[in-house]
Amino acid sequence: MSALAKKWDGTLVVTLRLTLKPGRDDDLITIVETAPARGLAATVREAMRGGIPIRSHNVQDEASLDLTGLGQEL
Repeated sequence: MSALAKKWDGTLVVTLRLTLKPGRDDDLITIVETAPARGLAATVREAMRGGIPIRSHNVQDEASLDLTGLGQEL
């Protein structure tokens, strides 16, 4: 479920339901749970802009990625 509304000044209002699962979304859960009162939207916006460090052991470090199979000269 999501909804988009555009205001007269160009502001886009996005309403959505977000499901966060422990173990998979721990960083996001921490951000949401520690957001200041009435500051959840601003906190999530900043996290989206700045990114969230990935700490999962299942994700390779960028420096160790093998890009040879992409078929492009890098």
